[in-house]
Amino acid sequence: MNFIKYLTFKYKLNSNHRRSSAEALADKVAFFILIAVITTIVYFVIKLFPQSIQQNMNKYSLSVFAFICVISLSSSIKKYYKEYFLSPEREILLIVPIRNSQIILSRFFIIVFDVLIIGCLFMIPFVTANYFAGNIHLGIVLITIPQIVATAILSSSFAHFLFAFAYILTKGKGLKTVAYTLMTIASVGVIAIIVFLQNYKSFFLVHDYWIRGIFHVLFKYPEYLLANQINGADAGIFTLISIVNMIILLFLAYSLTGYCYKKGLLSVSSRDLEKSFYISKISVALNKYVQNFFLKKDILYLIRSPKLFSVYITPVLFTSVLEIKIQFASSGVFFSIFISVFTAIITAITLSLLQTDDLDHTDLLFSIPFDIESLFKSRCILLFILSTLVSGTFVILICIAESVRWEFILFSLVQLLLMSYISSKVLVSRVIHKSNKNSAGYRYDGSLARTIFYYILVWNIPLLILFSILYGFLMHTVENNSLSIQAVIILLIAFLTVIAMIYKSTQITINKPKENHL
Repeated sequence: MNFIKYLTFKYKLNSNHRRSSAEALADKVAFFILIAVITTIVYFVIKLFPQSIQQNMNKYSLSVFAFICVISLSSSIKKYYKEYFLSPEREILLIVPIRNSQIILSRFFIIVFDVLIIGCLFMIPFVTANYFAGNIHLGIVLITIPQIVATAILSSSFAHFLFAFAYILTKGKGLKTVAYTLMTIASVGVIAIIVFLQNYKSFFLVHDYWIRGIFHVLFKYPEYLLANQINGADAGIFTLISIVNMIILLFLAYSLTGYCYKKGLLSVSSRDLEKSFYISKISVALNKYVQNFFLKKDILYLIRSPKLFSVYITPVLFTSVLEIKIQFASSGVFFSIFISVFTAIITAITLSLLQTDDLDHTDLLFSIPFDIESLFKSRCILLFILSTLVSGTFVILICIAESVRWEFILFSLVQLLLMSYISSKVLVSRVIHKSNKNSAGYRYDGSLARTIFYYILVWNIPLLILFSILYGFLMHTVENNSLSIQAVIILLIAFLTVIAMIYKSTQITINKPKENHL
């Protein structure tokens, strides 16, 4: 089987229906139209900004490029895992007459194409719109295209390097956990750099000649962005060197992956793939110290799933980038608003993660008898703990980075704890109530949007307003050491309202289904 035939075979496996050539052409045309529409929208948005901001659009372009690099790496890892371990032809490839080189190259460029879409949808419209707005040189637009391709090649190569090293370390056992753990560690390092050094763009402005040469794909484009000019000869040289870099990256990724193929990467079983190094020790500890069966189930699911940490990477990373510009902890009352919003986001993400296991075992949970109240209590506890740990750690880090006074740190932590507790109770109760409503048992359908919207509208927004009022009075008291009678009255009303909402959340219960089994 040659390379073209394999790609055709793979396309047919992944297509739900046959499409005519006209439909395929229409999809391509629609994609270019979408890019043009995004470019137009960005152009009009840019023209709304004052000239002082537009003059620095090349620097903002560097920020967009840096963020796209991080997102591309994450996307390439997820796509790699899907292509190698979840693809429909995975078992067939063990017996089909096709060379390993063809499999490696096809999957490599499938990942490249997936990442390429990200750059085309974000970087090209942003740079092109700035060119038409008169903020960026035409040469920058021209070298952006090879740069996006180079970034996609780099991201795909990174994913291949990551899983290859993970396979060499594990021989396939727990490969998924190790690879995602390495990615999480790298992402945490990036987040720490962003939060504490608060100048992540400087890492793309390397002055060492050899480093810039070796990592040309990352470091040369930002240099031209800041200079905001490039002549035709330099653009040609940039493109040629980028091509050489891409070929080298492709060769290294191909060679390392080919070595892993010879050692058995293709034949890794699903059982070995999902296995965790520490699962047996944690299972022993859970059986010894945890009595609630649903709590055991959820914890075991989390430690088997690499998504436990990876799902938080994008929101935390995005928030870290915003932290550079806004500095939440030093922005007064806005910090209280940030805590309410950030805690709600983290809690919603955590709930979605916990409910995934219920969705995977919908029929089993519906058919067997169990104590629905026990599920409610254990899910609330675990959701509260995880949400508090993630959001609390991030809030403490930015407070330390911005040298916030201890009074505001204490208030922020109290607010975070209360918001996490209330959101856990409300969200879990609504999910269980909805899952029991239309059946004689617990049947979770995977829908969370309406539940989250209800929480935001009925609980989160009122609490956000109340805590903002309390935070404002705390700032006034710390600065002036006094409050007027009117302020004291408003403070008491806000405080009592918060207490009332906390009490109401403690009274939340769930309705048992008529019969919790078939």
